[in-house]
Amino acid sequence: MNTTTPNEHPSAIVKVDTSNFSEEVLQSAEPVIVDFWKNGCQPCDMIAPFLEQIATELAGKVKVVKINKAENPELVARYGVRGYPTLA
Repeated sequence: MNTTTPNEHPSAIVKVDTSNFSEEVLQSAEPVIVDFWKNGCQPCDMIAPFLEQIATELAGKVKVVKINKAENPELVARYGVRGYPTLA
């Protein structure tokens, strides 16, 4: 489930929320890097290209997913995320 907006390039990173977290992360056959991020976070923006590179180069071996803090407060609370970005 790679999602893009009209001016974005396709992404190898999967956007995850509460509806697909279990399927995309917990039940994944491959290791998963979870990026908890928030809008306006400069460190989040700084690591994004590196995560994209990892997702592209290791496709099929490692999955990279992004979870937006504002849209998924229940996942943020469940995993005790306190700072951004948080990689798990």
